[in-house]
Amino acid sequence: MVETEHSIRDLCLAHTDLMIPDIIILENMVNQLPVIATLTGTDIFIDALTVNQEDAIVLAWASSPNSPSLYRNSVVGELAYAACEPAVYQAFSTGQSFYNIRGVSQEGVPIAQTVVPLTNDNGQVIGVLIMEKDISKEIRQEQQVQLLSQTAEHLSHTLMSLRVTGYGWEEWLGNGVFILNDKGKIVYANKQAMCISRSLYEGDTLDGNLMLLLSFASLPEMVEGLKNPRNYEFDNASYLFQAHPLLTGGEFNGCVLSFQDVTELRQKERQLGMQNIIIQEINHRVKNTLQNVISLLRLQMRRSKWKAVRREFTATINRILSIAKVYEIFTYQYRDLVILHDLAEYIVEQVVQSYILPDQKVKTMVQGQAVLIHASQAVPVALVLNELVANSLEHGIKTDPHGEISIIVKESGANINVEVRDSGCGLCDYAAISKGGTLGLYIVKLLICEQLGGTFQFENCGQSVVANISFPVHKKEEKG
Repeated sequence: MVETEHSIRDLCLAHTDLMIPDIIILENMVNQLPVIATLTGTDIFIDALTVNQEDAIVLAWASSPNSPSLYRNSVVGELAYAACEPAVYQAFSTGQSFYNIRGVSQEGVPIAQTVVPLTNDNGQVIGVLIMEKDISKEIRQEQQVQLLSQTAEHLSHTLMSLRVTGYGWEEWLGNGVFILNDKGKIVYANKQAMCISRSLYEGDTLDGNLMLLLSFASLPEMVEGLKNPRNYEFDNASYLFQAHPLLTGGEFNGCVLSFQDVTELRQKERQLGMQNIIIQEINHRVKNTLQNVISLLRLQMRRSKWKAVRREFTATINRILSIAKVYEIFTYQYRDLVILHDLAEYIVEQVVQSYILPDQKVKTMVQGQAVLIHASQAVPVALVLNELVANSLEHGIKTDPHGEISIIVKESGANINVEVRDSGCGLCDYAAISKGGTLGLYIVKLLICEQLGGTFQFENCGQSVVANISFPVHKKEEKG
């Protein structure tokens, strides 16, 4: 979109010495600005020189629809001062193009300008086409690099002088520290570094070349390779090494190599890794055992001729399937959390497949936040969802050929709220069922109210019946 709050012709007549034929050339150029802005992903302007022959007036502006603009408000009609945008003034003065010249936008943002003169048929410069991009990030990076360079140079002189006296190294960073010269040889090592060096070198520590020992061909390569901490194993010990360059006049003259002994940490990580493998194997075996139980129940169910018995077998199988799903999740992940939304989707799909009639099409939907529940809550919640969905199918939508069941998951403060809604026939059926003390609702009340410390109730919402359950978010200190 081209921003032209004012007519280009009016702006030219009011602020410039341009004649009508030259103004028409600039007016025709305006239609090309959106295409250029989209192609370059930048802000594009047309400026013309004002009557003072130094500052410019902004005649037109277009920004890219795919990239954020440098400007919150239109700058058409504003002045571009030569002191802030030198490339614009130079293009008018010389008739030449300028690329990536730094300046400051009307809103004070550091910019890089590419400026191309626009000429009339006589070759006279009548305006300029400007492309601007934000260089705030580059400016900040340059400032950081300059600061780091100054700091490193100062640190270089300080650290290299300490190789003679050694004063203060034992307290520096609290880690093991080596100073290497530009050849990678150790010129200083504090007490912690001396201890590790005895396991690396048989002779004098200061004769060792740590760069070669760590498999680097040059000092710049080692500084780059150890810019971030890297783990090394020596015998049964583990160390994290990190290199810090020492620069003088912008050139490497050595580096500081700091290290931490992380042997104990690595041992604990290996122990935790083994524990995770054992836990996953247990979860896998529990899941397989539950699947075997389900298979036995299905075999037994097929031998029965009574619908009531088969219905109870189906309900039991679905309950076990809900539990098995939880253990399946923990078999393939390390964390002890379950996404409630995903668990609900699986359960509603399994239960609907088991209960719907051949000519019945039930629409299901799970909505809400990606709420995480703890492992200790996963099995009770899975069983509760199984019972509520089964109740909706058996007593809510019943034989409705186009019934609907939806589950909405929310986290509100310290509680997790779940709504199971169906397009049922009303609250009276559920009230009767609740008074009758069916096993399904008894399970729901037992798990939600007693085991999870939550609440459970039915309510009528227009043509829908809603089962509301709420239970506290699991806290870390509750584990165990």
